[in-house]
Amino acid sequence: MDRRDFLRAAGSAATLSLASPLGRTAPADIDALLDILEDTPRSQTVERVVARIRSGASYEDLLAALTLATVRNVQPYPDVGFKYHAVMVLQALHRTASGLGSTQRWLPVLWGVDYFKEEQADELQASGWTMPARPPAPARSRAQARSGLVSALDRWDLEAADAAVVDFANAAPPREVFELLVRYGARDFRGIGHKAITVLNAHRILALLGWQHREPVLRSVAAALVNHHDDPNPATAELEDDAAWRQNTALRREIPEHWLAGRADAAASREMLAVLREADSLEASRAVVGLLSHGVSPLSIWDALHAAAAEFMLNDPAVVPLHAQTSSHALHYGFRESRDTATRQLMLLQCAAFIPRFRARVRARRRAMSIDALEPLEVAAGAEALEDIFSRGRRGRTRAAGKALSYLQAGGAVQPIVDRVRRYLAETGDNSHHFKFAEAVFENHAWTPGSPWRDRYLAAGFVYFNGPWARSNPTMREARALLEA
Repeated sequence: MDRRDFLRAAGSAATLSLASPLGRTAPADIDALLDILEDTPRSQTVERVVARIRSGASYEDLLAALTLATVRNVQPYPDVGFKYHAVMVLQALHRTASGLGSTQRWLPVLWGVDYFKEEQADELQASGWTMPARPPAPARSRAQARSGLVSALDRWDLEAADAAVVDFANAAPPREVFELLVRYGARDFRGIGHKAITVLNAHRILALLGWQHREPVLRSVAAALVNHHDDPNPATAELEDDAAWRQNTALRREIPEHWLAGRADAAASREMLAVLREADSLEASRAVVGLLSHGVSPLSIWDALHAAAAEFMLNDPAVVPLHAQTSSHALHYGFRESRDTATRQLMLLQCAAFIPRFRARVRARRRAMSIDALEPLEVAAGAEALEDIFSRGRRGRTRAAGKALSYLQAGGAVQPIVDRVRRYLAETGDNSHHFKFAEAVFENHAWTPGSPWRDRYLAAGFVYFNGPWARSNPTMREARALLEA
């Protein structure tokens, strides 16, 4: 993806470097918005932010202020989830906004403002936490700083990681910092994939806003990466959530040297999907190594991983199964962005190991529907096709999926579907998962042009996508009225 594509798609930075494509820096404006976000009562915050927008505050200033407010006021404890979604959803809000018109593009971020205020209040009630000041540390060489961060992460030491991640970010270029964080984001299954999502979010947000905002963002990431819930310290105990990492750091050494040069193979993708429907985590990872050893492209394996994740949602369109798609998306992002061989191999192996863990949580296992069994349904012709797809009520979302599949198989354009879902998100989105899920599905589809299930896992997204069946969001209504006044 070149820089022009990046700007158009509002996606990732090229490899793991971090320029600031939005470019403009206005510290005074950001600080003023940050004061409003942190100190204003929730009932007044959106109105006050819109007043700043009407007086000239830029979109990037608001996104920067919202990013800083969330990481400074919402911690990834006790879970990398729940209230911490106020942080993790930011890049998805931006991606949704990037496809909207001039007024609508503010709405996802303004929803994020209100959501932040809700979670800030929850944090204050639960713990009173705000990000503490970090005392200055002596300058260290890049190698020393990296070693310090690796040691802290390996020891799951929150205090040491908090200091070490800033030291390393001050000594090393962004690409090198994220090469390390991407790997640790895939280390364990705690938070059902949220650690990988946290790293993805931080990388994209800093790519958009600039490396000058790195310190609080990276401190938040480091805290998430060493959260081990109520478990004993994983550095001194062998625990189930860390088993895949232990196994795969050894197993990856069996991958052949020319593993990236394999052939695209739809039959191998189907074989991998069959494994993922039955295997445990160790068997799934071993199947990946077996296919790579037989000359199958890792891209064909990613096709199966995304298909398995979409299949879970067909059977149980609920919050836990949807994380199979959002976490496989985040791990695939790490695979695409990293240039380190070991890290890329671990992204693939860890994703394969995580899928059986999600499968165990799908409530509809006894009536499992395969993604191949999603039936295309008759859809109106021509310009009426989209109206037909989106005319289904809340209880007809499986029919909407079937109609979408028919439309896509007939060569219907993808972008109009994406645009419509984003417009409905800007009107009805009221949960961080609405944004995270939709944007992950869109990108999974874009990244897998050779997948035999590509159209099916986009169509399957209709079991959770927002549409005309969803209620309008009062925050969005208020924000739109204020913007248009």
